[in-house]
Amino acid sequence: MVKDLESQGILVKKAVKTSASVTGYIPFYCKSVLLAKDPHLDIMQAEYIPHSCIVPTLLRRKTCPLVLKFHGDDARIFPFKNSFFMSLTQAMIKRADYVLTSSEEIRSTLISIGAHPENISAVHTGVDTNFFRPAPKAPLRKDTGLPPDVTIFLFIGRLHPWKGINELISVADRCREFRFVFIGPGTIPPHPENCMFLGSKSPEDVRMWYNISDCLVLPSYTEGFPTVIMEAFASGIPAITTNVGGCLELVEPEKTGLLVPARDVQALHTAVQWMGTHVEERTRMGIAARTMAEERFNHIRMIQRLIGIHESLIQK
Repeated sequence: MVKDLESQGILVKKAVKTSASVTGYIPFYCKSVLLAKDPHLDIMQAEYIPHSCIVPTLLRRKTCPLVLKFHGDDARIFPFKNSFFMSLTQAMIKRADYVLTSSEEIRSTLISIGAHPENISAVHTGVDTNFFRPAPKAPLRKDTGLPPDVTIFLFIGRLHPWKGINELISVADRCREFRFVFIGPGTIPPHPENCMFLGSKSPEDVRMWYNISDCLVLPSYTEGFPTVIMEAFASGIPAITTNVGGCLELVEPEKTGLLVPARDVQALHTAVQWMGTHVEERTRMGIAARTMAEERFNHIRMIQRLIGIHESLIQK
């Protein structure tokens, strides 16, 4: 969204934590304080609760509207861990001029704990449907040495149990006729020979693997509004995912993909088997997914909505 805002001629001043280390918070908070006190700002938007929003909410000025953006677990899990986290979240929402969420489900959750319905909207990042688009599989598979006729399932995300990695590997072990490709950081778990772990990849490489693959699989226990599903749809492939969070808003069962319960290995196995053996239906789903991405998830439409919200707050 920052890149999209800048492409519209908007100057975006950024405070970003660039290190995974705890010490990375020191320069991040220092930069946050400097930005919060910048007299030339027209609006402040803070991403993720609570760490990125602490300084902006404490130092907010009446002359500079504050927008908070909730992405997923910061709304679905964090406030409900204990009473202090709930009070902290509610206080931040109360001090904000407007609240954004990545999905309607998260919007409803925040309204239930005190957000005013008129001051909260679901605006996700969207997807670049020009960058992610369908491409012929055969040449790409030839270049990577993969068989042209094998069904390939793609996972993109952290190699973490909450992403359903263990369940997916269990399914892969039972579906040796298919290939399973994993992209993302983390410790590689024990796996059968039909699994490939590629580590982190550039956006261009990720785009290539969408085009190589037949279906995205995202068996997470919890999700906000997964960008990878939008990218898969834009690339013309369907998705198998769990019926959690924003996945329910993204996937239309039997039209653009399949939904299964989280942690349910048997249901995931059934979905993978069906998708792997119903080529015509899978192809039709991919076409419908691409249409949905163009009509509902195009990032230009999303950034126009965001700019509209910003302008209305500045003009108040």
